[in-house]
Amino acid sequence: MESLHRLDQTLLLWLNQFAGHSAALDMAVRGIANIYPVKLGLFSAALWWLWFRREDTQGGRRLVVDAIAAVVLAVAASILIQAVMPARPRPLHDAGLPFVPPIGQSREALKNWSSFPSDNAALGFALAATFVRASRPWGLLACLWAALVISLPRVYLGLHYPGDVTGGALLGILSAVAVARLLPMDGVHRLVAWTEERWRPWFYSGAFLAIYEMMVLFEDVRRAAGGASKLLHALAG
Repeated sequence: MESLHRLDQTLLLWLNQFAGHSAALDMAVRGIANIYPVKLGLFSAALWWLWFRREDTQGGRRLVVDAIAAVVLAVAASILIQAVMPARPRPLHDAGLPFVPPIGQSREALKNWSSFPSDNAALGFALAATFVRASRPWGLLACLWAALVISLPRVYLGLHYPGDVTGGALLGILSAVAVARLLPMDGVHRLVAWTEERWRPWFYSGAFLAIYEMMVLFEDVRRAAGGASKLLHALAG
């Protein structure tokens, strides 16, 4: 474990040598990392394209359902791991690490969240791995996007170690494989098809909200859950 930690730090600090020298570069990386439509807008559009494509409509819709199931599984597993494992400080918050924050990057960002694993990487690779089933070339490009656009900027900004995004990526891929090969999804597919046919306006309203929340990494849901948890603890106390 110690050797892995040293490798993590070595890779992080190698990337960090490029930070703090160019305001344009640092601002561009911050924009990519913090603007959700840049990170996940194409992935969300791809889900809608798969849903409405004319060729193999049912196959495309099953893939969309599987993608959303993989995302939910990956993000839930990531949150569970963060809750049960000892908290890992992010590079920005590790006083013993000679990390230079990129220009404009606050050291207070995500201070109370554990660094391992990366939720962003888990979500991005859960989607990308599912897209491989639709088209191997496009799916591999999606994996490259998940690595370079979703994951790498978070390492550059000091929000994660390379090992955090690697762990999140593996979690996302394993979740997509589990949905495709292990989980009984046939009943879910039939239920979704029946709901779409029977309650179409409500279905598409809910689907829009679900994909929007997925694109913003369920940030609103998690904030609401955190607020509700604090309220319940206060009432219980």
